[in-house]
Amino acid sequence: MALTVRHEVTVEWGDCDPAGIVYYPAYFRWSDQATARLFIAAGVVRDDLSSGSWKEGPPLVKAECNFRRSSQPNEKLVIETHVSRFGNSSFTISHVFRDAAGEIAAEGSETRIWAKKDGDKSTLKAVPIPDDVRRRLAG
Repeated sequence: MALTVRHEVTVEWGDCDPAGIVYYPAYFRWSDQATARLFIAAGVVRDDLSSGSWKEGPPLVKAECNFRRSSQPNEKLVIETHVSRFGNSSFTISHVFRDAAGEIAAEGSETRIWAKKDGDKSTLKAVPIPDDVRRRLAG
């Protein structure tokens, strides 16, 4: 069973568009926050900056979200997050947003690669996911 993290968000007034429903970028922000919580729970250090410059980590290369129903201000959503697929250098993180009744409000995914760079952005390249990272995220 994959390591799964869950956390709750409250839909705030500022998360919504003029129609009073969640404006889609909020789901991407919440997904990114959930990914950070997954890395913390797995003990994976993301974007180590101890040298003063990012050298290795999991940049985002694709993000998707399917909206099942609208959510409104003050609604509480539980986000369930886990790695659903590992490739050689890429992996997919899945997010499910459920309301208080357990109904799915939205489902999203992020594709990330494990990458290293030796200098500026032109040196960024995908590398195999370290075994330790793969093991920790798999649970």
